Amino acid sequence: MKRSTGAGTIAALTLACVFGVTMLLSLATGAGVYQRVADRVERSARQRVGLAYITAKVHAYDRTGGVRAGRFGEVDAVFLTEELEGVAYETALYVHEGWMKEAMYEQGWTMSPEDGTAITEAQSLTAEMGDGLLTLTYIDPDGRTETAKLMIRSGGQG
Repeated sequence: MKRSTGAGTIAALTLACVFGVTMLLSLATGAGVYQRVADRVERSARQRVGLAYITAKVHAYDRTGGVRAGRFGEVDAVFLTEELEGVAYETALYVHEGWMKEAMYEQGWTMSPEDGTAITEAQSLTAEMGDGLLTLTYIDPDGRTETAKLMIRSGGQG
C-alpha cells in the first residue's frame, strides 16, 4: 500500500484556490462592465426622454387649437388644450428649477410653475411657434442641446 504525501493535497488545494481567485476576478470584471453599460443606458435615456415626451404629447394633441407656445410664469412652455365632458383643460409642459414638469388644470385657472409634476431632470426648454411650426430647443441635465421642429397640422396658435 502506498503512503500518501502532503504534496497531492497541497496541489489540489492550490488548484482550488487558483480556480476560486479566477472566478472572483471574473465576477468583479463582469460587475464593472455591467455597471458601465447600465450608466450609459441611463445617461442615454435621460438625454432622450424629455424632448421625446414633449413631442409625443404634441402629436397627441395636434388638432384644432390644441397646441400653442407661450409663457408659463417666467418660463417658456408648450400648452396643450383638450375638452373633457364639456370642460376645457390645459396641460403645460415646461422646465422649472432643473426639472421638466407637466401641469394640467382647468382652462382659466391660475397656476404657477411650482405646481407641476416633475417628469425628468432638464436644464431648459425654449418653445417658439410661427407659421404652424413649433420649434423646441431642449437642454438635458448633462447640458446637451437638442432641437425639434414640429409642423402642427392644426396650425397651432402663437
